[in-house]
Amino acid sequence: MRTSARAGIEVHITALTSCFKKLSYYVASRGWGFVLTWAHRVAGLLLVLYMFFHIATLSGLHDPANFASKMDFVDNFFFSFLEWSLAIPVIFHGLNGFRLILYEIFRVRDDRLLIRWVLVLSGIYAVMLGLFMAMGNQHVSAGFFWVAVMIAGVLMAVIVFKRLSSTKHSVLWKLQRLSGAFLLPMAAGHMFFMHLNYRVGHDVDTILARVSNMGIRTLDFVFVAAVFFHAGFGVNTIIGDHVEDRRLRTGLSLLSNFVLAAFALAGIKLISTI
Repeated sequence: MRTSARAGIEVHITALTSCFKKLSYYVASRGWGFVLTWAHRVAGLLLVLYMFFHIATLSGLHDPANFASKMDFVDNFFFSFLEWSLAIPVIFHGLNGFRLILYEIFRVRDDRLLIRWVLVLSGIYAVMLGLFMAMGNQHVSAGFFWVAVMIAGVLMAVIVFKRLSSTKHSVLWKLQRLSGAFLLPMAAGHMFFMHLNYRVGHDVDTILARVSNMGIRTLDFVFVAAVFFHAGFGVNTIIGDHVEDRRLRTGLSLLSNFVLAAFALAGIKLISTI
């Protein structure tokens, strides 16, 4: 019974890919692992662009009246749908990154099962987020929520660290996996909390009150540092894998590192000064 149900899920997903000739070709010739690796990188690049936009938008908090007018402008179905759509690359990138950690570090080699769970859990998360957004403000306690999420993130990072500590991989490679393990509950939790408590992410007075809390501010510092390190390593990996000319590769790496560092510093300055 379970086997037929699993086969049914895969048949439906494969049927959807048939609408896109290029995608269905790679599914048939290279397998889902290859397709999800590319999707993982595309989702990561989308999230890097979103972080740039997010920090640029939040910089408007230095002028609360202007920020409030911007929030009024985006308070409609179209922008709410875009916010919900962002949940898809967030949760997919996080869960697929966790799949890669299980595959690389914990030697869990049943990749078909892992891929199935990535797709199913991503869908569940996106549907739940959409339902909570439709329900409106839930008044969830910020302290309780973030303590629970922080504990989950730290535990995941510690488990991965113990597994990695005796390996011969480079320090940066290890930090990339550690930051990914930490960010899975943190990034997914951040998005979920912003939509459980609508005012937390859209009302200027609520945002300023939240970030003035020292615990939340410290958490934001750690979050920004982890996000931009993880993003920087990922972008440099993509450049290294796909740019053959050494000079061009070096130039693009330096440029990407400079841009990411500039936005990371802007984010840290924003947290420190608002």
